[in-house]
Amino acid sequence: MRRNRNGMPPPAARTVFDVEALRKPVLTGLGQRLGDAWTIAGQIEGPTEEELPRDRAEAYFVQDVMTERIGEGLTGWKVGATSAKMRELDGHDDVIPGRIFSSVTRQGPQHVLNAERFPDARAETEFAFRILQDIPLRSEAWRAEELASLAVLHPAIEIIGNRHVLSDASKSQRSLMTIADNGGGIGFVFGDAVTDWQSTDFRNHPIELRVDGGPAAENFLGEMRCEPLVALADLLNHLAGRGIRVDQGDFVSTGAATVPQPIGRGSRVRADFGALGTIELSFE
Repeated sequence: MRRNRNGMPPPAARTVFDVEALRKPVLTGLGQRLGDAWTIAGQIEGPTEEELPRDRAEAYFVQDVMTERIGEGLTGWKVGATSAKMRELDGHDDVIPGRIFSSVTRQGPQHVLNAERFPDARAETEFAFRILQDIPLRSEAWRAEELASLAVLHPAIEIIGNRHVLSDASKSQRSLMTIADNGGGIGFVFGDAVTDWQSTDFRNHPIELRVDGGPAAENFLGEMRCEPLVALADLLNHLAGRGIRVDQGDFVSTGAATVPQPIGRGSRVRADFGALGTIELSFE
């Protein structure tokens, strides 16, 4: 079963994350407002108490509506909360997938980006994969060790930001709105492919992320980081439950490896992944 151009499962496949019919109109309105805000690089007012997703099913429904409203093709998927420790600290009970849209995807080690497209944003480093062949849906869960030959590694920088403002909310409410708001993903830069990566100790691999030549961002290391292939497997299994397949050429990024750093107009970002490559960005 293939996704359509926006990464949406066919209607008949949307069985795992279903929501009550009475809630759909208000959740649809929230998703449409988030999509409009994403398109103009703005933020919505709210969400209201009524609009707040009540569970993950409602949150993914809103994200799907937001995706349909944006109406762009995808270059892949991002997945956050990929380590158990990170989920514990941030109040998430599962990984948090989101879409990567084509208009805000860049490939290569150096780019100049439009700062107006990324207001109130932060930059974080990640390990990402590009998928080498269509990965079929199946009833058996994917395991990390099956996936090493199906993907190639890329260093990456995710640009994160919210299309909503949520104050005075619980951890659970914040988690669900993060899901609804595309996992906080608003842009991605993928560096050059790395051919020899399988022996990398990802949980302890140092990355030097600096903005405007300032202090290096703190690394998430050890239990704070995921094993990227495990995160890839978790994403595949999650999406399979929603009838969505990951295809050849898709990128999949696997969660923050360093503490996100604020960026704005005039910012210069340099991420040194050591032997895995370097990415440099300018926001103008």
